[in-house]
Amino acid sequence: MALLRRASTVASLTLASRLLGFARDAGVAALFGTGVVADASVAGLSLAQLARRLLGEGALNAAVLPALTPVDGAERPRRAGAAVLIFAGAGLALASVLAVFMPQVIAVLAPGFPDDGARETGAVLAGRLTVLGVPLALTAGTLAALANAGGALARPAMAPAAGNVAVLALLGLLWLSGAHAMAMETALVWLSAGVMAGAVTQLVLIFLAVPRGTLALPSRAALASALPMLAAAGPSLLAAGLPQLRFLIAAAAASGIPGGIAALFYATRLVELPLGLIGASAGAVLLPALAARGGVGEEIGDQTGAQTGALGVEAALALSLPAALGLAVLAHPIVIVLFQRGAFDPAAAELTAQALALLALTLPLQAAEKVLAAIAFAAGFGRDVTRAALIGLPVGALTGFLAAGPLGLAGPALGVLAASAVSLGALAGSLIRRGLLRLPGANRRRLIGLLAAGLLMAGAVWAARLPLEGMLGGGGLHAVAALAALVLAGMLAYGAGAVLFGGLSPAALKAGLRTR
Repeated sequence: MALLRRASTVASLTLASRLLGFARDAGVAALFGTGVVADASVAGLSLAQLARRLLGEGALNAAVLPALTPVDGAERPRRAGAAVLIFAGAGLALASVLAVFMPQVIAVLAPGFPDDGARETGAVLAGRLTVLGVPLALTAGTLAALANAGGALARPAMAPAAGNVAVLALLGLLWLSGAHAMAMETALVWLSAGVMAGAVTQLVLIFLAVPRGTLALPSRAALASALPMLAAAGPSLLAAGLPQLRFLIAAAAASGIPGGIAALFYATRLVELPLGLIGASAGAVLLPALAARGGVGEEIGDQTGAQTGALGVEAALALSLPAALGLAVLAHPIVIVLFQRGAFDPAAAELTAQALALLALTLPLQAAEKVLAAIAFAAGFGRDVTRAALIGLPVGALTGFLAAGPLGLAGPALGVLAASAVSLGALAGSLIRRGLLRLPGANRRRLIGLLAAGLLMAGAVWAARLPLEGMLGGGGLHAVAALAALVLAGMLAYGAGAVLFGGLSPAALKAGLRTR
């Protein structure tokens, strides 16, 4: 099956998961707004949520797949079983340490929380209740890598969606139980139970997706031979986690703003909706495809691996650029339509829109970075990914903390934008120097065409928005209809512009969806 077709399968299932995840976050926003419970829950649940998002996007594929590929016969299932036990044990050890030192962890994640205040106390409670989400996510990520190695893409990609359904069910019970009248501790227990229910559901479904014969009880020899996977996973997880660390640093910078952490989280979730599609596709499809075909530098049919990587970057930008510009131009009405209800009042909407307008611009940068990271890992240069991300972190931290005072919540968002730009530039430069990334003239012309189409779309949407400001600001069905019309107009403008300026070829899209 063609690469584009396989990627679209994973992306479609990931889209379902992200939409359900958004429904989950919108439900929490309606129940608690950007108040004390929301701030405490976002800070306390951040580690479990980070592990789930990180390991749900193929972060362990780079560690597990290369270690299993050269192994045949009965030894392969035993080594696979050893990998699951090793990662589960490592996760439990890490969770134990985090539980003991959770107050110190929260002090780092949210330094702006008042000492011994309600937000700090609630965050520590939620963190300790959900810390087992870390080993559950590690185990699920290992099993997903084994399923991908066996050719199963759809069912592992479907598991996060089922996990979000479990969380939504708990939120429904929370609403029926009178969330608004609950004490903070009780509400956080409910929210933590939802997170854990989602993690368990996801783990069970991914386990069921692993093909028969893939797993077997490990021998001592298998455990010993699988131990290097744990070491190999370190660089992969670090590289995949560093982009997420930008958002944790931004949240730390926003923690001194009342409601800042929660508002930044809601804005981040809107940006992650399209970003997750590209990350999941790159992790589950692009990386295994490059690895199976002998790496980036060898012939792949009538294309080289470097050309395949260039096409991956092109596809990522084709998807992320219009989403980024649309979110930036329509940040405030989008937040009003999607979040402003219940405890999420106009002040919370304004705060969230401030962050979203800038965070949206990071989307194409992070999308391209995810594809370039998959190329680097497939070629055995994962350190380049880590190095590039580490270069960007201090830039983002300095920008976010310094700008939080004069710019409010836009300051931490600007820090994420700065870190993303610096990291992408460093990684692209490294791959170009190694000869792993080439952008021939045709690719460059298409990228310029996509950029021109995106700017055309942004201008058209901005102009069309002006006469609809009253409807958009009022909320309700009128705002929904006006926003839907603007989104449709933007899609049409972008599609027409992409074809007009040579960014997209209808014939090439049809060919990419055909089976070989």
